[in-house]
Amino acid sequence: MDKGRALLNEVFDDFVFNNIPIRLLHLTPTIHFVDRSTIRQHFKATIDAVTDEEIRRAMGYMPEAKKNLKEFVRSKVRYAILSHRWFDDGEPTFQHILNGTGVSGPGDEKLTRFCEKAREYGCEFVWSDTCCIDKTSSAELDESIRSMFRWYRESYICIAYLRNTSSLEALGDDEWFTRGWTLQELLAPRQMKFYMKDWTPLTDDPNDKRDHRDALMMTISKITRIPVTDLCHFEPGMWGFSLRKRLSWASHRKTTRIEDMAYSLTGIFDVSLTIAYGEGRRAFFHLMQAIIENNDSWEVFAW
Repeated sequence: MDKGRALLNEVFDDFVFNNIPIRLLHLTPTIHFVDRSTIRQHFKATIDAVTDEEIRRAMGYMPEAKKNLKEFVRSKVRYAILSHRWFDDGEPTFQHILNGTGVSGPGDEKLTRFCEKAREYGCEFVWSDTCCIDKTSSAELDESIRSMFRWYRESYICIAYLRNTSSLEALGDDEWFTRGWTLQELLAPRQMKFYMKDWTPLTDDPNDKRDHRDALMMTISKITRIPVTDLCHFEPGMWGFSLRKRLSWASHRKTTRIEDMAYSLTGIFDVSLTIAYGEGRRAFFHLMQAIIENNDSWEVFAW
């Protein structure tokens, strides 16, 4: 199994350096940032301890071996990711965590509760957009926006906090369903868990991304008008009729910055844009241009 182990190590390195966030929060007694190299070092012993038989089972059918091993690695290199609406103030920033100063307010309590839920899923590493991006670095902000869909995709669990929801019946009124960035945060993850404003789970299921008749996704499908199949098994890109359909999902959403309406859709359509805040509505023109260049259809103008 030398070749299988070599392939596992290759997939492991690729996953850590190209698929997870630039930095994560490590939930040790004192929460602190760790970079990708530290993450690799932390999980290396776990990967090295995998037996030849486990590798053989994980690889499965040879043409799918690399893809299967990636899923196996994802189950080992676990991190939780937060989907939420920002509070107007009181959110911990990168500088707060870096300097260990902290911040008092609802955002700090939200981060604390998120970390508690992450631990329940066996995750000792977490990521939140409020504090894990150094927004003073334009290069880091650019990479983060371009990679956001992938980071949500490769998380072990996405914790969705609905701060306006106090019951399942009131779910459709939550602002979370009206925002631009939360569309990809709904579609990208493989596993999600939804919590109400008091951090009570909306369901008893450990994974709310199910497509059976009584699953939460049935209710969310009615709210968003996104088919349950897409909610549970979304694949980025564009194929035929799906182009117009996917654009329509975003048509009633909004973002604080005009440009984010375009940037928040790049992962969904699997296209790349130059991030340039200040370009205003031209950002959406550039998105349409990228879509047309990657899709032999002018359907983009018929939504």
